[in-house]
Amino acid sequence: MRHIAFTALIAASVFTPLAAAAENLTFTLENHTPNMIVQFYATPQGGGKRLELLNKKGLWGGKSRKLTIARGADACVYSTRAVFEDNSFESVSRKIDFCETDVYSIED
Repeated sequence: MRHIAFTALIAASVFTPLAAAAENLTFTLENHTPNMIVQFYATPQGGGKRLELLNKKGLWGGKSRKLTIARGADACVYSTRAVFEDNSFESVSRKIDFCETDVYSIED
């Protein structure tokens, strides 16, 4: 079973959810599994359009990549889902606050 871990790194400046939602939300996705993640989805917690953040570029096991939820997203809290190369998937988390989280890890 895969597990997730996330690290919130607090920036020097203080953000409110409204201020952060007006800008891009950027975080590093770390894949600590042996399998490639082929799709990584984020869906706003209150409902809304599901976003695919890897843009058809896989993330190999043991690698990391900076991902961006583009400007115009009106939420900080997202549910996430990772799809692996063997078509298995993991509903990774239901409440990740990307306004407060800089690193998001998926572990085996």
